[in-house]
Amino acid sequence: MNFWGFFVLTLVLVWIPGPAVTLVMKRSLVSGRAEATKTALGVLVADCFWALASILGLTAIVVASQPVFQAIRLVGAAYLCWLGLTLLRRGRKIAGAMDAPEARRRLRLGAFSEGALCDLSNPKTLLVFTSVIPQFLPSDGGSPMQAALLGATFAIIGFMTLMVYGFVFSSIGLAGLRSRLGDALLRLSGAFLMVFGVRLATEPSH
Repeated sequence: MNFWGFFVLTLVLVWIPGPAVTLVMKRSLVSGRAEATKTALGVLVADCFWALASILGLTAIVVASQPVFQAIRLVGAAYLCWLGLTLLRRGRKIAGAMDAPEARRRLRLGAFSEGALCDLSNPKTLLVFTSVIPQFLPSDGGSPMQAALLGATFAIIGFMTLMVYGFVFSSIGLAGLRSRLGDALLRLSGAFLMVFGVRLATEPSH
């Protein structure tokens, strides 16, 4: 098993901004580090789910079944586009809405599920566990423990990376979010989510 080769590749993969990073950025700007941490935890749990599913052979079945794989891809694309459109349309108004206690409660309830749903509906994450990880296992397929080790490595490094992004953007806070720079960052994250969603929906199926 080529653990260190996979470790280096994972560092490269997780530091490239994607939908999960954009969601953590949004949560950090709107509601602070604690909510961003919940979103990151949602992504971590989803990664662990995919790792377990790959060990049980379920992910290979999903990828082999084109209708199921396409459904996951389109649901993920629609979800990202919806989030992106919401940010683009509302922009700085989101910051003002955070003063309402009811809005804060909704955010607390939604941060974890938002991260989990984003990762569970991202076929690129699914392909990491079905196509990338097997390349670093022994030629005979290795043991479930070896596959679990690589899956856990991917999940933990991804979580730590999201925490770093959350720490950086949470320093801006609500006061910064109400500024022009904060508004621009929020709208930019919405645009990125829209781009990710459109690309996910239009890219050729494998």
